[in-house]
Amino acid sequence: MTKTTTGSSRLTVFLSWLIALICFAGGALYIWMMPSPDQEAMNLHMKQQKNQNSRKNLTEKMKQEQAQRALPANYARQLVEQSELLVKKNLGEQIKKFRTMAETMRRRKDDLLTKVEKRKLPWGAPDDANDTSKARAIPQADNPPVNASVEELYSALRDYEAEIQQNHLAVNAAKQSLSKGQSFPEVYSSLKAGVSRMPGFDELIKMQLRGNEWMTSASSNASGGLQIESTADLNNYRGLLGQATRQAGLAQSRLEGLFGAVRQAGNPGMGQGNGKPGSGGLGGSGNGTGSGMGGSGEVSAPGGGTGTFSAYSGSKLSKEMVRAQALPGRRFSKDAKRKGWLYINTWYMIGPWESFGREDFSIVHPPEISIDFDAVYTDGQVGTGIAETDSDPLKVIGDEVRLDGALRWKFMQSESMHNVPPVTTGHSTYYAYTELYFDEATTMLVAIGTDDSGRVWINGKDVWRDYGTSWYNIDEHIAPFQFRQGWNKVLVRLENGGGGPCGFSFLIIPQSK
Repeated sequence: MTKTTTGSSRLTVFLSWLIALICFAGGALYIWMMPSPDQEAMNLHMKQQKNQNSRKNLTEKMKQEQAQRALPANYARQLVEQSELLVKKNLGEQIKKFRTMAETMRRRKDDLLTKVEKRKLPWGAPDDANDTSKARAIPQADNPPVNASVEELYSALRDYEAEIQQNHLAVNAAKQSLSKGQSFPEVYSSLKAGVSRMPGFDELIKMQLRGNEWMTSASSNASGGLQIESTADLNNYRGLLGQATRQAGLAQSRLEGLFGAVRQAGNPGMGQGNGKPGSGGLGGSGNGTGSGMGGSGEVSAPGGGTGTFSAYSGSKLSKEMVRAQALPGRRFSKDAKRKGWLYINTWYMIGPWESFGREDFSIVHPPEISIDFDAVYTDGQVGTGIAETDSDPLKVIGDEVRLDGALRWKFMQSESMHNVPPVTTGHSTYYAYTELYFDEATTMLVAIGTDDSGRVWINGKDVWRDYGTSWYNIDEHIAPFQFRQGWNKVLVRLENGGGGPCGFSFLIIPQSK
C-alpha cells in the first residue's frame, strides 16, 4: 500500500513540473514574439500606408474608368457642337481682325512698291533694280467657307498670318531700297521672314496627344474627323480647341506688333479723362467672350510688355474698416439687416496655364469658352509650384508640388477676403468662377483688386481689365453693376507676371441712392 502511494506521488510531481515548464516556455515565447512599441507603431503606419495606397490605386482606377467612359454617338455629337460653339465665334472674330490687318498691310506694300517702280535709276544701276514682281506675286489669303469647321477657321488664320508676314517683309525691303538707293530684288532676297508661325492643325493634334495616334471617323462631326467615343476623347478634343484659340491669340499679338500697336488701359465703355460713357469696351456673351479694355494703368505694348507697372490712384476705401466689418457671402437680400460690404470667398479655380511672361488677354483659355467642372485640360504648366495653405496677400506659404500639365477645377474657400489660386507659379494664368444670388435685380458697387493683372466678366459682360504688374489693393477698381434677379455668373481671370504672390478680391455693397 505504501509503495503504490509513493509511485503516484512521484508521477504527480513530474506532471506538475512538466506543465510548469511548458507554461514557462510558452510565456517566454509569447514575450519574445510580442512586438515592441516602436515596432507596433511601425506596423500600424505600414498598414495605414498600405490602406492609403490601396485607396489611391482604387481612386486612380476609378478616374481612369471614368475617363474612358463610352459616350453614346448622338450625345458625343452634341457635346462636340457645344464645345465648338464659342471657339468658332472666337476664331471668327479673329478672322475679321486678321483680314483688316492683311488689307492694311497690302495697301502699305502696294504704295511703297509703286514708289520703287517709279523711281529714277542712277547710271550703272542694274536693269532690274526696280523689279517688284516677286513681291507683287505674294498670294492673298482666302476667307473660310460659310459654316466653316474649327480646322478651316484655324487654317484661314494661318494663311492670313503668312500673307501679312510676307507683305511686311516686302514693305521693309521697299523702305530700305528707297532710303539707301539699293536694288529692290537684292534687298528683298536678303531679308528673311520671321520664324514664329501658328503650327498646323495636325501639329496641334500631335501636341495634344503627345505623339500618340488619334483615330478618325467619317461619321464624326469633330474637326479633322477626329473620333469622339469616350470622355477621354472629349477632354482631349476640348484641350485641342483650347490650343487652337491660344495659338490664334499668340499670332494676333505677333501681328499687332508689326503695326506698332499699343493698348490703352481704361474702364470699359468709359472715355478718357471725363469719366463719361464712351463708345467702346462693352460686349460679349456667355462666359467666354467680350471686347474692350478696362482697369487702371499705363499704356502697354501688345503682349503685355515687360516693365509696365500699373498705376494706382490711391485709396478709395478705408481698408482697415472694410476688413474689420466685411462678411463673406454669396446671397444678397434687400430685407437683410446688415447693409455693409460682402466679400466673395467661395470659388471654383483652375490653373496655372503658361503665360510666357506676356500679360495678353488675347490668349484665350478654355474657361473663357465654357465652364465645365468635369473637364480635364492637358495644356497647363509643367514644372514646380507652391500649393498655398494661406491666403496672405504678401507671402507664398505652402509646400512645393510637381505640375504635370493636367488641370482640373478645384473648390476653394478662403478664410479672408483675399483669394489665392490652387498652385502659385510665375508667368501663369488662372481662372476663378462663382455665382451670386440676388432676390431681386439690384445695383451694387463692385470693388475688385488683383495681383498682378486681371480681367472680370459678370454674366458674360466684360466689366474690367487691368494691365501690368501691380501690388494688391482691394479698391483698384470700383464701379456700379446691375445684377439681375436670381443667380449671376462671375468669372475672374488672374495673371501672375513674376514668381511672387498672386491673388484677388471681389467685394460688393448696395449703391447709395
